[in-house]
Amino acid sequence: MLLFISSYLISIFFWLWIILKYDKFEREPLKSILFVFIVGGLISSLPAGLLNLAFRSLLDQYMMNGFIESTNIKKASLFYAFVGINEETLKAIATILLIRKMKAFNEPADALVYSMTTAFGFSVFENIDYIIKFGFFTFFFRQFNAVPLHIGLAAIWGIGIAKAKFLHQGKYFRTVIPYLLVAMLIHSVYNSATIFFTPLFTIFILSAIGLFLVRFAIRKVIRYSEDGPFSNRLFCHSCNTVNFPDARICKKCGQKFNLEFYRLCPKCNAKVSKIAATCPRCEAGLYAD
Repeated sequence: MLLFISSYLISIFFWLWIILKYDKFEREPLKSILFVFIVGGLISSLPAGLLNLAFRSLLDQYMMNGFIESTNIKKASLFYAFVGINEETLKAIATILLIRKMKAFNEPADALVYSMTTAFGFSVFENIDYIIKFGFFTFFFRQFNAVPLHIGLAAIWGIGIAKAKFLHQGKYFRTVIPYLLVAMLIHSVYNSATIFFTPLFTIFILSAIGLFLVRFAIRKVIRYSEDGPFSNRLFCHSCNTVNFPDARICKKCGQKFNLEFYRLCPKCNAKVSKIAATCPRCEAGLYAD
């Protein structure tokens, strides 16, 4: 039991460290992170678990060691598709409700950080349920696939949250839906792997998908952080060269800087939101993109 508790705490600290590590220029307040981790995890995982259970009962399916045990591929596939839709939707809604008016949510990278934090909280509380039902081994198994899956998928719809906040004036529903659909699809495909492959190959596939998604999430956080308003340099995403803030093209490869959420003020070179009418630093007028 002591080994399990120690492993659980180490896991929590490790994944929170991974989530926060790459937001390099303006770290989020710890109290905000813990609030989203705990509250976001609870208000998404509890209803998701109840809905999953209700739908599984409706289909008359049962689980063994955390996976559906069924010879009815159609019903098992339907259940796993529902899980992907249900869990991703509730995590995204919880994140938007918690952070949309939060003062600390002040750059695009924050959308990914908080989305990933909610998803990690979801996975922590979900793991408690799995451990109670299926034993301690389930916890160690899920650290290499289910946990990174939840964190990585959150980065996908976190991009939509960032765009809603910083490009589309808070129109979350319309902006987030396309990214959420992608996350739902990947989640459903991930779950369905357990139906079609042997247990050993399934473990390999699930872990590979989870770790690939975490890598994707880290790269996105780094890019959004480097391009954000708190970075005092311009980072070339073609050759990884660091440039001075007054540069217009990369000093090494000549690539023109094209920031996703910001533009450079033609008068003072400040990073300005693409939806801003004037530069907040020098008050120069800007044309809308």
